[in-house]
Amino acid sequence: MLKLVALTLLAALASAQPQDVDSNRIVALPQDDLDVSAIGFEKIEVKPAPAVVSVDASYAYGVDLAVPATLAQMNCLKTSRYAAVFLRAFAPTGSGVFDTTSVNNIRNAYSAGLGIEVYMTPQPLSSLQGYQQLDLLYNGLTNNGITIRSVWIQVTSPANWQKSATTNVNFINSIVSRAKQYGLTVGIYTNQYDWSQITGNWATLSSDVLLWYWHVLGGGVTGETPATFDDFRAFGSFKAASVKQFAQVESVCSLTVNRDVYAVGIPAAASSSKKTITENNKIVVGGVVGF
Repeated sequence: MLKLVALTLLAALASAQPQDVDSNRIVALPQDDLDVSAIGFEKIEVKPAPAVVSVDASYAYGVDLAVPATLAQMNCLKTSRYAAVFLRAFAPTGSGVFDTTSVNNIRNAYSAGLGIEVYMTPQPLSSLQGYQQLDLLYNGLTNNGITIRSVWIQVTSPANWQKSATTNVNFINSIVSRAKQYGLTVGIYTNQYDWSQITGNWATLSSDVLLWYWHVLGGGVTGETPATFDDFRAFGSFKAASVKQFAQVESVCSLTVNRDVYAVGIPAAASSSKKTITENNKIVVGGVVGF
């Protein structure tokens, strides 16, 4: 759980989040219940992603998704050379809700020996404050026997945020502050355009907040960009990147996903040993990136 260089139109993709693609067009996934002919949406035919055949030693591959994934599909991701999954644990439905799908997804990813990170797609227009939304995510996981070490906050789709950059900054800061009270590592999922539009290019965010940026030219295989950080340029308070989403709306193991690469040096991602992601017999999520 995008948008990109075309500053004209942000595209909304519905199934594998974080995602909103920007490419001078609006796209919709095949499962979206939309009358695309009436509103000018362009359907994306989900095609198989290229195989991970050669992994640069400085990067590992992952996928992000917000749909249910079976244990067989998680095992398939593992054998297909994906090291980690980024799973949505908070959805912007209504005032914002804990994404219960994440519980089984986490358990299945754990059983498959995948590294696990979670992200939240907050609801900035909600009556709930940012910290209250983070509480729902945190309590939802801990109440299901899952220990959380880190969380990623999706800051994309400017149309879904308040018009005031100051209000948005305060909302994000509320989430970040609460996460740190829980002792969590925090990351932001965004890109330069989104960050500028939503926060006014906020440059005083704590320097220990990690960045997961997206850069795609559109949905599908033809919209991929190189699976490296070579295209990263500093913006806001972000001087370096930890994760890049380089592809969106592709099929891997019969799942519609987005594909990512992240910097290695990350033991949890490289090891299939469940000891690296358990604590007092609880599944631990987070710690795959940035440690």
